[in-house]
Order: sequence, then structure tokens, then C-alpha cells
Amino acid sequence: MSASAPVTVQMPDVSELTMPQPDPSVEALSLFASESSGIAARIQELERSHLERMETAAAKLRDQIAAHLQNQHRAEFQSGIQVLREEFEERLRLATTQWEAERQSLLNQARHRNSSKLAQEVEQTEATLDALQQKIQAMLDDPTVALSRIMQEKARQQHLQAYLKGLKFDV
Repeated sequence: MSASAPVTVQMPDVSELTMPQPDPSVEALSLFASESSGIAARIQELERSHLERMETAAAKLRDQIAAHLQNQHRAEFQSGIQVLREEFEERLRLATTQWEAERQSLLNQARHRNSSKLAQEVEQTEATLDALQQKIQAMLDDPTVALSRIMQEKARQQHLQAYLKGLKFDV
């Protein structure tokens, strides 16, 4: 600058001087409000995301618990069926054993009854055969008896002997 040049000082314009200057606290509050809104939005997003993950985890846990309970109930059901099957088989074995014992007892009783009746029938048939043998012998000694009559009695004797043989076979 030269010494001869006039010095001009620039003066602020009156409008600039009368215009209110921004308050630094207002600017800070505005920035704070903006940041607070951003933080609140991020917190809400985190809460929403966390809630979704919790709901997903709860649904997964519910499914796992349901599957576990189904498996547990299925195992208990199978166990119950097995117990019932074993009880049924044991009852069946006992009933079969009891039935077999009763059957044997009844068979023994029937044999005893039949054997006494059978023995009685054998004795009676033997007595009849003895009497028939004596009758045939008497007929042979009597010359007045027709030969056909003797043959009939002899056939009856053979028939009774076959019957007696069958009775003795059954004993």
C-alpha cells in the first residue's frame, strides 16, 4: 500500500448490525435434537429387530418343545403298550396253564369213568361168552338140536369175541 492512497475502512452494513446473530446454543440444540432423533430411530430399529429375533427364537423353542413332548409321549405310549402286551401275554400264559390243568383233570376223570364202565362191559361180555360157550356145548350134546341153530350160536359167539377184543384194545 502506498501512503498517498486513501484508506477505506469498510464498515458493516446497518442491516448486518441490526440483524440478530444466530445463538450458538440454538445451533447446538438443533444438532442435539437431530442426533437424538437419529439415536431414537436406531433404538426403535434395534428394538424391532430384537423383537423379531425373540419371536423367531420363541417360535423355534416352541417347535422344539412340541417335538420333544411328542417324542416323550410317543415313548410313554409305546412303553404303556409294551406293559399291556406283557400283562396280556402273562394272563394268557396263566389262562393257558390253568386250561391245560383243567383239561388234564377232566381227561383223567373221563378215563377213570370210562375205564370203570369199560371194565364192567368187558366182564359182562366175558360172562355172556362163557354162558354162550356152555349153551353151544349143551346143544352139541343134544342130538335133537338142528345144526343151523348151532351155527347161529357159533356166529353169535364169534361176533361177541370180536366185540370183546375191541373193548380190550380200548383199555
